Parts: sequence; structure tokens; C-alpha cells
Amino acid sequence: MKPDWDSLGEKFNYKSNAHIVDVDCTDETGGKNVCSTYGVSGYPTLKYFKKGGDDKGDSYEGGREFGDFKKFIQKMSKQPCNPATLENCNKKEKGFIEEIKDMDAAKIQEQHDTLSKAILELRKEKSDAEALFDVQKDEAIATQKKGEAFKKDLGKLTDKTGYKVDILAQKLPGADKKEEL
Repeated sequence: MKPDWDSLGEKFNYKSNAHIVDVDCTDETGGKNVCSTYGVSGYPTLKYFKKGGDDKGDSYEGGREFGDFKKFIQKMSKQPCNPATLENCNKKEKGFIEEIKDMDAAKIQEQHDTLSKAILELRKEKSDAEALFDVQKDEAIATQKKGEAFKKDLGKLTDKTGYKVDILAQKLPGADKKEEL
């Protein structure tokens, strides 16, 4: 992914509204703090920021190849739609503008608030789910390591004493009458 990311920066940085950057989250001299501030815990994490958006950025969940990045950047870095002049508006945006053209300010405010609230609520749920996943992932990794340690200890103990258990079992009273499984 890194070569595609770097190519994306060469294509768009300083030539568009997009700024392609990367941060080393293991870097103690600043990268770690940046990642902590923006809620980055898994790597690679791709975030994008847009004017008026969440201060912590939004997670990019699209494809991880140059073409996917390019398409996303072109879509996200275009000049915003101007409802007054329809400049930079695509067909979907023009359709919505037509849909709301007769709404009064109160209705526009109500619809804005409703849609914004829905986005914020879902963003919070997503954030909570990601945080829970991180906790569960850490617990699962710890449990897996415990299991691996038990497996190693069991192997050592079986190698060291397993033959003794077998011999002792054969020496027990009635051992010759037991059926082998």
C-alpha cells in the first residue's frame, strides 16, 4: 500500500485541495501523540478530514490501491456544491436542491439537525464498536498467549513425565484386566 500512497501524494499534494500525509505512530518524537489524538490504534489506519467534519477525522474504509485512492480523493477534494449558483453541483446534489427549494428556514434547519444527529450518532456507535474491538482484541491476544504458554508447559511436562504415568498405570492393581482403548 505504501508505494500507492506515496504516488497519490505526488499526484495530488500541492496540486489540489487534498493533502496526502502519513504518520509513523511508533515514533516517540511526535507520531505517537498525533495517532493518540486522532484515535488511531490499528495500522494502517487511513483518515480523512473535511471542512466542517469531525475534528478527529473520518476513517477511510475503501480500497487500498492507487485507483481506489485516486477516485476517493477526486470525489472528496472537489469544490463544494454552491446551492445558490449550482456551481460544482453534481446530479444528485442538484436533485436535492430541487427537492428542498420550497422549504422555509425552519424546515431546512430541522432537516439539517436530523441528518446531522443521525450521522453523529452512527459515528459514535462506530467509535464505540472500534474501542470495544480494541479491548476485545487485546484480551483475545492475551488469552491466546496464555494458551500457547500452557501448550508449551504441557509439552515439556508430558515429555518429562508422560512415560512415568504410562509405566505407573501398568503397575496399578488390576492393570492387566483393563482393556486398551
